Amino acid sequence: MSARQYALATAAAIGAGVIYVLVHERRRKMKKELQRKMEQPIPKEQLVEILLEASAEAAKFAEQIGVWVAKMQKEHNLSEERAHQVRQQKFEATLDEVINKIRQKKGVGEKMMDLAFRQHMEDKDVQAALTSIRRQIAPQLASGARGSSAPASGSSSSSPVRVPASLTKNKLKEVMVYNAVQLEKELAPIRAQVAEAKKSNPKAQMNPQVLVELQTRISDAVKARFGYSDQQVMGAVDKYQAKEDPEFREVLTRITNTLNSALE
Repeated sequence: MSARQYALATAAAIGAGVIYVLVHERRRKMKKELQRKMEQPIPKEQLVEILLEASAEAAKFAEQIGVWVAKMQKEHNLSEERAHQVRQQKFEATLDEVINKIRQKKGVGEKMMDLAFRQHMEDKDVQAALTSIRRQIAPQLASGARGSSAPASGSSSSSPVRVPASLTKNKLKEVMVYNAVQLEKELAPIRAQVAEAKKSNPKAQMNPQVLVELQTRISDAVKARFGYSDQQVMGAVDKYQAKEDPEFREVLTRITNTLNSALE
């Protein structure tokens, strides 16, 4: 290699090295700036915007949750107090999930959101947005009666569910025993996980979403094994007044105790 070629090659290598250093330095500065921004609260206007979007979503999921809890209360003979607890946990979990999705879509970090809350919590616009969310949820939190009377629950007196002739009183009892067995089987590993979590966090509880997924699996299993839908089973519970019938007391108590112990 000639002296000139060597000099050019050396210069090119030095030039490449300088470019690498400059690019690296720029990336470092950009990363540092991004980190600085992620540790700053978002503007109040953006916080209000996120909360109002969450309020619009709350209007959609509030009644669905009310209907679902009313269905759970009826099928598992939950007390009003326990149903209220499940309802509130589900609302909180769903609202938190909705807000997280909205802020992530807008590129807002969790710390940015938390800092903005602390900074603007007393602001009238922020309070108005929070009030809007509470207004959407409050009717369902106050009572499960509205949810239980919704058409989606299948118990509306104006359009009663037709109970198949094959779904006799004895068959209903068989379905409910199967439901109890499946509930115990499905909840066993979940309860073990919660118990393990409580060792480090005594306040740890089952995520209400787990109950939603669990109920769906059991409903699918009942449909596959017996051919009856949730609405038909609940219609049979009404038809045979199972909640007041001594013949069903044992299986209802079994289901209630299993569910209550999982929610403690």
